[in-house]
Amino acid sequence: MELLDRKVFQTFSQNIAIKYYTCKETAFEATYDQLWQNMLKIAGVLKEQNLEGKIVGVQLFHCPALIAVIGGIIISGNTFYCIDKSWDEQLSPDHDICAAYFLQDFEFSSTSGLHGLQMLVGMRIFTMPLTFSLSVTSTESYRDVAFCIRTSGSTGPPKTVLVPSTCIMPNVLSLSNRFGLSDRDVIFVCSPPTFDPFVLDIVMGLRVGATLLMVDNSIRLSPKRLLDVLFPGITFMQMTPSMFTRWSKTDMLDIIFGPQTTLRTLVLGGERFPVLPRAADCRVSVYNIYGITEVSCWSMIQKVQSQDNQTDIPLGEVLDQSIVLQIRNEIDGSVQADHLANGSKIGQLYIGSCSRKCVILGMSEDDDTLSTMPDVVFRATGDLVELSKEGNYYYRGRCSRTIKRFGCRISLPELEAVLQTHPSVEQCASCFIEELNRLVIYFKSDTDDSSLREALWSIMRAKLRAEMLPDELHRIEQFPLSAHGKICPKGLGVIFENLKQSRTKECITPVDYFCAELNAMGIVHESQPIESGRTKKLKPNSSFMDRGGTSFNAICLHATLEEHFKIQLPGLTALLLDPLIPLEKAIDYIQSKIATSNSNCLQDDVTIQNQAEKLLSIERQYDLKKCIDSRASIIYCQGIGAILSVGSHAGLLVTINIETNAIISHHLFPDRIECSVNFFTFEANVYGIVGCYDGFLYCFNPWKGAIAWKYDAGGMIKCAPLVVPQTNVIIFGSYSTTNNLHCIAGGNCSATLRWKIRIGTKPILCQPIVLGDDGAEFVLVATLDGTIASISIATGCLAWKRTTQRSVPIFSTPTLLPEYNKIACCSVDGTLGIYETKQGTELTIHSLPGNVFSSLVMLKYPLDRVDFIVGCYDRHVHCVEYLPANSNTLIPKWKIEVQSQIYATPLLVEGYLVVCTTSGWINLIDTRDSSDAKNSIISSMKLNGELFASPVGFGKKVFIGCRDNFLYEILLNI
Repeated sequence: MELLDRKVFQTFSQNIAIKYYTCKETAFEATYDQLWQNMLKIAGVLKEQNLEGKIVGVQLFHCPALIAVIGGIIISGNTFYCIDKSWDEQLSPDHDICAAYFLQDFEFSSTSGLHGLQMLVGMRIFTMPLTFSLSVTSTESYRDVAFCIRTSGSTGPPKTVLVPSTCIMPNVLSLSNRFGLSDRDVIFVCSPPTFDPFVLDIVMGLRVGATLLMVDNSIRLSPKRLLDVLFPGITFMQMTPSMFTRWSKTDMLDIIFGPQTTLRTLVLGGERFPVLPRAADCRVSVYNIYGITEVSCWSMIQKVQSQDNQTDIPLGEVLDQSIVLQIRNEIDGSVQADHLANGSKIGQLYIGSCSRKCVILGMSEDDDTLSTMPDVVFRATGDLVELSKEGNYYYRGRCSRTIKRFGCRISLPELEAVLQTHPSVEQCASCFIEELNRLVIYFKSDTDDSSLREALWSIMRAKLRAEMLPDELHRIEQFPLSAHGKICPKGLGVIFENLKQSRTKECITPVDYFCAELNAMGIVHESQPIESGRTKKLKPNSSFMDRGGTSFNAICLHATLEEHFKIQLPGLTALLLDPLIPLEKAIDYIQSKIATSNSNCLQDDVTIQNQAEKLLSIERQYDLKKCIDSRASIIYCQGIGAILSVGSHAGLLVTINIETNAIISHHLFPDRIECSVNFFTFEANVYGIVGCYDGFLYCFNPWKGAIAWKYDAGGMIKCAPLVVPQTNVIIFGSYSTTNNLHCIAGGNCSATLRWKIRIGTKPILCQPIVLGDDGAEFVLVATLDGTIASISIATGCLAWKRTTQRSVPIFSTPTLLPEYNKIACCSVDGTLGIYETKQGTELTIHSLPGNVFSSLVMLKYPLDRVDFIVGCYDRHVHCVEYLPANSNTLIPKWKIEVQSQIYATPLLVEGYLVVCTTSGWINLIDTRDSSDAKNSIISSMKLNGELFASPVGFGKKVFIGCRDNFLYEILLNI
């Protein structure tokens, strides 16, 4: 079957085939008829040279001419081969397989004397001047090959892959049908021409009469400008997760996934699937897609629902029945894969097919007869994949030290080898901070001279592609080593974290931070001390790009500044990428934005929302060295007063005397702490207990900070432990794959295991609750697979269990209504349910309009009326009225909009509600009057970091942990 159908061009001759933006206000449009005429012009040039069945190189950026040239090559019976800017190597005698080339007109002057090219024709396609050049050396013919593509490869040297129509067309037909593409669609062509999803986009679009939307590269690299061009209008979008997640959560929720969006289908592939903020009623269909170039293009697909656990999305089902999957041993490639304790297999994924066969040039077993042989041909993916007992495939990382970012494969050993060529470098190692998409390289040297750093940057820029350049280069005295004496990747990550923290503390303003980032990137700027002869090669007023910056650097700088300082810098990327704009202009731009932002922030900090009343004030703050995501815990001790304990991501746990503000004790744990502390009393002594990421539950002395004992739970602990009232019995959940619920009896020097069991299939995150008052017999737990269960405290036997619809996870701690023998529980998809405690029977449900991670706050009124207040990811705090005596009715009562999503559980203090948002706002809401008029934000203030930890109160004092590393004491002046 042909890639392009002439009948489509005739049927939709007056439809817009291509819409190309050079800026938001300027778009070039070409109809299907105009595109066909230009394709015929290209085909005619090839026919004049008697070229058929040959490979034709194309070196063009995104523009209408690119589509016309590719289309002309296809209808002429030839094969197209898109080549990137660094194409000299690909044209060397060892690699040149092209019989001819279409080049931008200005490119030919620099290549005309190279590689035996002969200029034959100059032409204009649409508005683009092109040169057609013929290779003077003879080349082979490749029949039935649709296109050629070159890949860097993750399991060996770069490969040149010939993709036949029989390989790509099943993708085109199957995906076009699955996505329901038609002439009404507008497809954003995002991928570069050298990436095979680009081919899929244009062929799928041109086969149904859709519009291909293309943008200039400067727009593509600027998330803000790109968003303005794409929306409204775009209906289909395929890109890498790294490209997509450049947009903020606000942009995703309000525009891309918002109620007014024009987008129907979003396809993300090429990297690990990201966590996406989407409302439960989002109309956009989202897919995780997976494949390799050697079986071009995609082989597996998974539709991702908004309520899915997005931390572990499967690779999905095979796209067509010809695809065969194998999990092989990661080391030797044998079919004997490793088995995990949970019954899964893990190893390198191999993809095979009996019909979708690409030919890899240079491989002895690959030749022209490969596609006609009936045998299945397998290709290594280089990916570590887990096959679960249920038959789902999950991506677990790269088998080798090859990483992916922004859709590009990067070899860390290759990067290190280049740096190692300098004689002053004794040792070097790189690490990739995946959550920040940050590539960092460290080196060891006797000299700490700044000229060495400059020399190293010069070497890397000369020998490496732009996408391979690290974001930061640092000299260190010693490398962290593992137990086997090898460089420890985790230790490198710790060094980076320390450097980042140091930079944050030293750089008060965004300009300082920006300049510090430039230093780490090896980019000279005006504020640096100038050494003799240092700037000889820099022209006056040189740009960011002149000084060695790349588009990757520009994107990272933009994202880092906006995220760290919470300011909007929409024009920064454009200033950095423009070679005619001096770098100092970008610094001036940041400074101007700070002035505007500071004037606004100053007004907010001084008077916030109510000019007459300062209802919220920061009394003091405590530095816990890293993010605080856990709720602080308070206990009253006889003779001493109230004390508070809280831990941080640094593993630092502090205990504070609330009345004197003195730090009583502190202890550094082996790993981060994300769960709340609880307390129990044994032989008249108070002990604290807390779970840690290292998989242990620790008992500590709050007065001395010393560890009394620890219990191995077999997996990290994020669940706050429950202490059964009037006992020393402790029940808590863990991430263990064998037993995720544990019951122990705590003592002063050891703990005794009473029982441990497995509930559901996923970990337990929310705190268990006791079903009753003193002497209660059962405990209730909820899991991340949506299981709700009642378990005997005495024996660990299951009384009953049930599962939420579609097994939606539960983050929210359930709420007990003892006087009604009922429980309330809310799952992540916003489903609030009422259940009876004896058998778990569902009595009623109500759907909230967004995801819920917050627990419920309960307000009880006379005459059998209860209000549930809950924070939601739809940027609202909701109040739902429950009438237990009136058919268990749940009725929405009010909702109040806040600045961003709510993760933390609200806190009720004397009729006032404290609501924290993920963007760092603390809001005070008056709930004392049930009328809508009173239920509004009466005061608010913003902290310097995100808020995920729930607040805790003591009188009119509120303690809140923040992601700026501080625990804040806030006074409510009410």
